[in-house]
Amino acid sequence: MSKIHQRFVSPVGRAICLIALATLLGACAARVGKSSLPDIPVKITFDKAHCPIGVDPDNPSVDKSTNQRLAWQAVDGVGNPIHERFKIYFDPFKGRPLHASTKGYQRSPRFDGNTPAKVQYKYTVVGDRCLDKPHDPRFFLD
Repeated sequence: MSKIHQRFVSPVGRAICLIALATLLGACAARVGKSSLPDIPVKITFDKAHCPIGVDPDNPSVDKSTNQRLAWQAVDGVGNPIHERFKIYFDPFKGRPLHASTKGYQRSPRFDGNTPAKVQYKYTVVGDRCLDKPHDPRFFLD
């Protein structure tokens, strides 16, 4: 037997291996607890005049500590994805409005570390083909 093999076969070697394995598994478990939660899909319903008229879910709870985000998708009256362009004006984010892709999809950026949590926020959805009828849903930042 080689010296390395003899060390790992000995009782002390086995104990060291078990401690190392437990430490590694503990570190992996700790990282899993800090991982990001999946995005919260939010369907924005558009009417036949191309105006946003509702969101589902209404007032979702977003976990700031895990970098959870909202993911908006434009849908028709029965919930099918549509290629409707829109803008999101978002209270807790600085800068320009968010623009939906040509597929009617947009994902929120990460929340700024200074954004207060345990607060309900309003955002405004404006359809690119319906500028005069915005929709103002809310979400809760936990």
